[in-house]
Amino acid sequence: MQLLGLGKEYEDLAAVYDLTLSVGRGEFMTLLGPSGSGKTTSLLMIAGFVEPTRGQIVLRNRDVTHVPPYKRNVGMVFQNYALFPHMTVEENVAFPLQMRHVVRQDIHTKVNQVLTLVKLEGLNRRYPAQLSGGQQQRVALARALVFQPWLLLMDEPLGALDKQLRELMQLELKHLQQRLGVTVIYVTHDQAEALTMSDRIAVMNHGRIEQIGTPTELYERPANRFVGSFLGESNFFEGTVTAREGTQAVVRTDGGLILRVRSTRLEPGERITVAIRPEKVVLGTPDCVNSFRGLIKEVIYLGDTLKLRI
Repeated sequence: MQLLGLGKEYEDLAAVYDLTLSVGRGEFMTLLGPSGSGKTTSLLMIAGFVEPTRGQIVLRNRDVTHVPPYKRNVGMVFQNYALFPHMTVEENVAFPLQMRHVVRQDIHTKVNQVLTLVKLEGLNRRYPAQLSGGQQQRVALARALVFQPWLLLMDEPLGALDKQLRELMQLELKHLQQRLGVTVIYVTHDQAEALTMSDRIAVMNHGRIEQIGTPTELYERPANRFVGSFLGESNFFEGTVTAREGTQAVVRTDGGLILRVRSTRLEPGERITVAIRPEKVVLGTPDCVNSFRGLIKEVIYLGDTLKLRI
């Protein structure tokens, strides 16, 4: 699937600017960003529920930019699941097949197959109100998968679940996607969720993509301060390059620290931002290039870790 210069404007508000993105078959691509970054609007344009102001949407070498949603062969799982409360689990899952005029016997077979796939066998006759949040999420997923879509779109589908169930469902969704080989575009603002599930992540901000890459690439080599701050935690130091020493650049921070960073490109006089991940900091008296004394201002207990403000 390809998005080519996709944009959406609402009167004087531009929600998405020049979105260009390629997603491979069987890839799990996540659109990650804060509220208002344009990720859900982008997803709704791909689904066909929002008309783009400009650009193209190409799905399997076919321009579907102005094709209605029901002709795109795209499945979608919404944040609130959007289940029909007056229909049973079986009727909810069967609905997209009925809209496609699949014969009754085939509908029954396909519904049972997909309910087994998402571990809901035996719950065919229950109504959404009789299900837990996790079970409702599985019904919505089954309904999106039952007609074998080319592309599966998911808009923060785990947001309403508690932390433990959400983490369990992240792994289940990823394993199911790998087993089926379905292409997924997933929207979330949860960093851990994106890192856990994605083959690649597109970090969005103010309607634009800031950086695209694998979870490792984005976390270890963020393109700018926004990506470094949004994906994980970082300590940022603004400073000026004062010298070059072989493969290292010497940086004097605005606070007076002298840092040595690996670089063959930085030149004296350049203004830069140095980002240091908290887990890269070693306490004690380490034998390293960048070593400083500090005062512990606060200790925050988080169960499996202690967070120190120094």
